[in-house]
Amino acid sequence: MAKIKVGVAGCLGRMGLELIRQIINDKNLDFIGGFEHKEHSKIGKKINEVTDIKSDQVITNDAKDIFNKADVVIDFTTPQSTLLNAKTACTTKTALVIGTTGLTGAQKNKIKNFSKKAPILMSSNMSVGVNLLFNLVKKAAFSLHGDEYDIEIAETHHKHKIDAPSGTALSLGEYAAAGRNTKLEKTKVLDRTKTLKKRKIGDIGFSVTRGGEIAGEHTVSFIGKDDRIDLVHKANNRDIFTDGALRAIKFIARKKTGFYNMSDLL
Repeated sequence: MAKIKVGVAGCLGRMGLELIRQIINDKNLDFIGGFEHKEHSKIGKKINEVTDIKSDQVITNDAKDIFNKADVVIDFTTPQSTLLNAKTACTTKTALVIGTTGLTGAQKNKIKNFSKKAPILMSSNMSVGVNLLFNLVKKAAFSLHGDEYDIEIAETHHKHKIDAPSGTALSLGEYAAAGRNTKLEKTKVLDRTKTLKKRKIGDIGFSVTRGGEIAGEHTVSFIGKDDRIDLVHKANNRDIFTDGALRAIKFIARKKTGFYNMSDLL
């Protein structure tokens, strides 16, 4: 069977570099190149000249060229870049895997529209364990009623992460809200310092910690009068994200069009 040709958006980013390493080591995948933004200082250099990765692919700023060469492009960049990449995928009919967080509802809707002409898999977290957690949270929220149990979501990430709360934390909130047959937009509380008042029944609160090099920790707490249930996931390193991302690549490469997430893969 022919190898799946894979391009990497934001190829010199933290996740981009990890993805290239794993793609090169996978016998079913072929790394055909990566691209960065136009102002990046390493444009035109070979990857093995600026990293410890054994690849002589040249870093380019021509995203469309990579999309034309690839069967699948994988994107862990920024919301603005991801939206442009999804538009390019729509034009070139190239499969796209998106792991970018911080996307707005409007941006997600545009990406879903692009998936009418190209297969797109998007997830706020590529970890199989976290996607299992999503479903456990939904089930717990359904079983533990809002008038008896309050929901609080706490997340911790490395000091380099920009968006807060994390995309995973917000997804956990969406699953919790769905378990109680409501929407997160109606129930989320991101800041309790602006207005001094007690929590309302049904509120879903968030707290954020940033520091060190923590790959990612998420806790969803269901707090009742007499007990507390915590559902916890801790990532020891980024391998769980890259492993899931490679599974997503192999899944989406078989699709013609459509919008997918990790639940479809699992």
